[in-house]
Amino acid sequence: MSDRGLRIAAVLVTLAGIGIAGYLTWAHFADRSVVCVQGGGCEKVQESSYAEIGGVPVAALGLTSYATMLALLLWDAPVARLSAATLALVGLFFSAYLVVVQVFVIDAVCVWCMANDLVVAPALVVLTLLRLRSSGPGGAPSAPPGPGSR
Repeated sequence: MSDRGLRIAAVLVTLAGIGIAGYLTWAHFADRSVVCVQGGGCEKVQESSYAEIGGVPVAALGLTSYATMLALLLWDAPVARLSAATLALVGLFFSAYLVVVQVFVIDAVCVWCMANDLVVAPALVVLTLLRLRSSGPGGAPSAPPGPGSR
């Protein structure tokens, strides 16, 4: 996949993350229940003590992270690529922590959270790392070998 294709894919995945985190953030501040599958544990997860850090909803932290990621993807400078990859990795580790908390501590699963934690976050990491890897020395995109090069 070309660098442009990776960038577009990363933007689309980031927009999906903004959609999920935005919905969960809205539900928190509007004091609304999220739409959940029959027998799902969305409310139990959303009302747990793990749904906030220092009074800030985890969903709002996710929304802020995805918005920052989108800005970095649109900026597309070498430092932005490295920052995006770093942010995506931190997000993946935090998502893994949240999966463990849902399954083993809260004993309930929020499908919205899992959509983010098991699909969006890993996809974003892969895409940003591939983009970072496609950069040449100094962060410039790698150029294909020219005529006569081996």
